[in-house]
Amino acid sequence: MRERSDAPGILIIGSSGHSSVLVDAIEVAGTHRVVGYLDNTVARGTLRRGYPILGGFDDAVRVCAEQSIQEAAIAIGDNWWRRKIYCDVAQSCPELRFPAIKHPSAVVAASAEVGNGSAVLAGSHIGPGSRVGDFCILNTGSSIDHDCVLHDFASIAPGVFAGGLVEIGECSAIGVGACISDRISIGCHAVVGTGAVVVRDVPGFVVAYGNPATVKRLRPEGEKYFGYDLR
Repeated sequence: MRERSDAPGILIIGSSGHSSVLVDAIEVAGTHRVVGYLDNTVARGTLRRGYPILGGFDDAVRVCAEQSIQEAAIAIGDNWWRRKIYCDVAQSCPELRFPAIKHPSAVVAASAEVGNGSAVLAGSHIGPGSRVGDFCILNTGSSIDHDCVLHDFASIAPGVFAGGLVEIGECSAIGVGACISDRISIGCHAVVGTGAVVVRDVPGFVVAYGNPATVKRLRPEGEKYFGYDLR
């Protein structure tokens, strides 16, 4: 771990798979000191990757007061649930700040913008003029080129490549290794499957996959997509 002992403490909300890469980015960057996790599914006191579970999501007020925590990161991969947990925690802890987390190996153009709570992970790239909203995820080795827009709570999985002038709507998820051509628009709450090749616009509230990617069915807001075969 490369965390400085004098670095500000940060609380990790969620301790499942996505927390591994988020904690790694925090440790390597050394900008914060991980205090522990909040997680409803793991017993308090359990160690996850060397850090303790300090309570459930409803314990945010208590834990922040006890640990003098002013900053947190939401380590929940599912976009809809990340938004829900953020809204719940922000309501109970309105003073809590959510800094963007950037792995040192990520490349962010000087003219790009990255919103609060977003995660820019190892080997990822954000091109000139691009705007990444709040609480987005650019996962390992992903890339968006110039003048792209990721709206709040959108995510792109490892190995995704997007050309220039691509727009991805709020809470939409792009699957592992997908490729998105230039000037493509993807609506909100859409899921683009693993390895898809997107050469035409994708509307919101759908599941699309294939080469070329085509809409396969409608998708209700909040439907789980992790663990499903979306190829």
